[in-house]
Amino acid sequence: MKRIVYTFIVLFIATLTSLRAETTDWIEVHGGAVRLISAGPIEDGQYLAGLEFMLEPGWHTYWRYPGEAGIPPQITLTDTENLKDVEILYPVPERYSDGFSESIVYHDGIVLPIRITPDDGEQNVRLNIDLFFGICKDICVPGDASLTLDLNPATEKDSLAAKLIQRDLANVPQVAATDSLKVESVSLTDEDRLVIETLVEAGATPELFVAGPEGSYIGLAKLASQSGDKVTWHLSTKGLKSGEGDDHLRLVLAIEGSAIEHLEPIQPSWVN
Repeated sequence: MKRIVYTFIVLFIATLTSLRAETTDWIEVHGGAVRLISAGPIEDGQYLAGLEFMLEPGWHTYWRYPGEAGIPPQITLTDTENLKDVEILYPVPERYSDGFSESIVYHDGIVLPIRITPDDGEQNVRLNIDLFFGICKDICVPGDASLTLDLNPATEKDSLAAKLIQRDLANVPQVAATDSLKVESVSLTDEDRLVIETLVEAGATPELFVAGPEGSYIGLAKLASQSGDKVTWHLSTKGLKSGEGDDHLRLVLAIEGSAIEHLEPIQPSWVN
């Protein structure tokens, strides 16, 4: 709810100012809406944009891997111009149970930050995406949108869009481990189960989210034990796939206010 109030305040203020970079119109879907926003001009060779989901109370959408049920965001680039690279970032999600299955979701509203690198920093960029995603409350429905964002290196900064993007960029897991947040080892038991040993700040309440390569349908990591700063998790390898160019498990280890992302190479013996 705080996220919704914050976003509506920002949107209200946005109507009072002309300092706006390119922003698409909202595309309404059942249970919410989606759009693309931009923070403004190119900085250090990149634009900072965001895919913003506004969800009605009680509705949720999904992380890059949905868990036991759901449809993750499927983002396809189409007819782009002057585009060298696009990096879509995923803030730390939350675990959700409907009583039948567990999923990995975002509630209320979320911005997926996007770092955009042009081929030529002095020329405009056109970003076209086709988006397909799941959105759920008492029922689950698919949502889809086609969105186009034109980015100009000389545009003025949109401080309000930048705040929305930075709000969730701050919750994107860091790549480097810390002394109090670390994935120490991943090993296979003889029961087709991974044992994941992690280090967290003593007394903290940790969460672990795991995504496999495209085509994987693994479950959620289960907390097995916690003693001091040592936390052990179990994860079934059933449904784990390893594809060409994508042969890592992506582990997001989070405690309140901090998160890291760890890429663990998938061993042949893990794949069913």
